[in-house]
Amino acid sequence: MPTVSVAIDPVDARAADDGLYVHFSLGIVQFAAVCLDGRLPDGPVAVVALIDQFMQDRIDALFRFRDAALHHHCSPDKRITPQRRQRLIESLRTIDGRQAGATYQEIAETVFGAEPVNAITWKSTALRDTVMRRVASGFDLMAGGYRNLLLGHRPDRS
Repeated sequence: MPTVSVAIDPVDARAADDGLYVHFSLGIVQFAAVCLDGRLPDGPVAVVALIDQFMQDRIDALFRFRDAALHHHCSPDKRITPQRRQRLIESLRTIDGRQAGATYQEIAETVFGAEPVNAITWKSTALRDTVMRRVASGFDLMAGGYRNLLLGHRPDRS
């Protein structure tokens, strides 16, 4: 059975009532874990997974950890698609602009590289609607919507 070298940054560790929270580093990939005995591991480790509505997410993360440790590649986290990740980035950039006082049209030019257009044309362009949706999405993230990001798009299994 192959052994795996895992780096743990003790400075990054955080003690809590339920254990010691750490990040395992495998190359450039990091995985969060809780050491239930409150100590950094110095030998083999085992996995304990809660049985709840997030169990599938935990199992998926465990497989990604295994792949990174044993096969030196990490499969992508499927909870956020590349398209959704891009929309999230755009949402955050648009609210930055909006909070700095930029108009929707200025945001379209800066974030999306749109060519300047007159006010009449701007009102009927599809990009205007996209910018408005991204700004609304960004403010929703700020208001606590970020907590739902990693839940993915799946039916409630509770």
